[in-house]
Amino acid sequence: MDPRDKRLGMDREITRRDFLGGVSVAIGASMLPACARNGEPVGRTPSTYYPPGQSGIRGSHPGSFEVAHATVEGAEWSAESIGEHYDLVVVGAGISGLAAAYIHHRDINPGARILVLDNHDDFGGHAKRNEFELDGRLFLSYGGTTFMESPDSYPAVAKEVVRELGIDTDRHSEVWHDDFFEPYGPGRVTWFDKETFGADFLAKGQYGFADSLDDAPLSDEAKEQLLRLFADETDYLEGMTTDERREVLETHSWREYLEKYAGMGEEVLTFIQKMPEAAWAIGADAYPAWLAWRNGDPGFAGMDIGYSTTPYDDSRFYFPDGNASVARLLVRKLVPTVAPGNTMDDVVTAKFDYSELDQPDNLTRIRLGSTAVRLQHQGGNLDADVDVTYVNDGSAYTVSASRVIWAGYHSMLPYVCPDAPQAQLAEAAKAARSPLLSAKALIRDWHSLANLGIRTAWCPGSFYQVVRFTHPVSMGDYRFSTSPDEPVVLHFWHNPLAPGLPAAEQFKAGRRQMLETSFEEYERILRDQLERMLGPGGFDPARDIAAITVNRHPHGYSYSFDPETNEVAWWEEYWRQDQRPWVDARQRVGNIAFAAHDAATDAMTETAIEQAHRAVHELG
Repeated sequence: MDPRDKRLGMDREITRRDFLGGVSVAIGASMLPACARNGEPVGRTPSTYYPPGQSGIRGSHPGSFEVAHATVEGAEWSAESIGEHYDLVVVGAGISGLAAAYIHHRDINPGARILVLDNHDDFGGHAKRNEFELDGRLFLSYGGTTFMESPDSYPAVAKEVVRELGIDTDRHSEVWHDDFFEPYGPGRVTWFDKETFGADFLAKGQYGFADSLDDAPLSDEAKEQLLRLFADETDYLEGMTTDERREVLETHSWREYLEKYAGMGEEVLTFIQKMPEAAWAIGADAYPAWLAWRNGDPGFAGMDIGYSTTPYDDSRFYFPDGNASVARLLVRKLVPTVAPGNTMDDVVTAKFDYSELDQPDNLTRIRLGSTAVRLQHQGGNLDADVDVTYVNDGSAYTVSASRVIWAGYHSMLPYVCPDAPQAQLAEAAKAARSPLLSAKALIRDWHSLANLGIRTAWCPGSFYQVVRFTHPVSMGDYRFSTSPDEPVVLHFWHNPLAPGLPAAEQFKAGRRQMLETSFEEYERILRDQLERMLGPGGFDPARDIAAITVNRHPHGYSYSFDPETNEVAWWEEYWRQDQRPWVDARQRVGNIAFAAHDAATDAMTETAIEQAHRAVHELG
């Protein structure tokens, strides 16, 4: 072994699935029961089967995407009917699909038989749960969707579902440990890496404000520019009319604007390149200047460009496992035998029995590891039942349904829904999703972070551009680590992109990069970054890392785009009213309706619920 790898601890036994490093390994579906002709499970899902407790590659794990990719490439599946008929089949067990099943029971038919299919080995979609255990103690984090954003502003149909699940979003201040890091300093830092900036350097203060920049590996000119930019007091378009200002911002990226009009040099442009990625999954080179203005990014000095904006509602609510608890609450409503309890508090630590998800006596059955490959009305009659074909463990099966809701990616519809008009499928194909990667590391204590005063690190040149504590939330029987002596889960954020290309092309290139990168490489980079950043505080990656999970989402945030212009619908309300492809793409086709984020080009939890409600009531 390379001496550096040994020093990083690449040879250490940690909680991870080493064999999940490559994309060629098909696993997940094979752990789940196939179905016989009578619909009875062939062997129960073992009681030991518990996906949230697995580490290694999660999210789009090996075994979850290969069938879909093969279908896109032209694979055909010879299926046999297993004799199951349902009132409703939902494709997709993310929050939208689960909400669709729940709303159908509530509003349409309480006694309906429903089947929910999902290609992953776990439910939740992007709202996945990461569990770790060390010395008998449970540690939680989020594998995707991190929190409920602006729940006070949710549409009425989403608020109603949230209330019925027992979620009280007014309890944020009660469960959030806002002051846990106060004894150790401000907590926000910037870490400069030597590969990008010439030297490894930790600057106290997020974005390197004021005195923290004195010894940073930047030229004096760059330091002056950064301080000026983040002070945000200069009107760089002074003398222009409102229309002229809007023209500038609508025709330039944020990076181009800062270079051309604000006079920022290459060092500063490198510093800000990754800033939009966490919120928008795109770098400053393809991030529109008007959107940067809209989001309050620096460089605009309060300028008016003639757009009206809605005041931002900054209310938030966090579960310890992110919005995975929302999905778990929905599943417990649909399959009450899956877990004990009935509150938002007890669901946090409730142990789910996955063997209960797909039992014949359930009104709602959730069948994991099952990739839908065809939705087709019987006899070509749009008033008839729909045959739904899915692949589980390499074999294809068909069930029938009176109604179907597709709560998956719109980009798959041209390959699985032949009954839809070609014009509609062409609009569905305009859906674009950004790749996202969220890694988690359980460390044995956090003295090194306390010693260095790090709660959140912005790393503008690094592979993982954000490193921070996971949510400091205590709820029910779950307690967050509030002492440096205790273990804690760290969160790492990465967006694989290809700067210089149009945004939609960057998304495609990033997806390829993500799926081609092994777990071992993600781990090595993580260990190296932590050693260099936290080493001066006493951190030893070989000694201190107990577990690593990499949550990859090749199809993350939901957007739409115009393939002729490569224009992306970053903010749907600013997209031209006469060209909103997602509206045409979601139109009901016979007994098939369409939910999930792509139906509204908006990757928000409330949108997932709202689109589920619309799809359910479209079918009636």
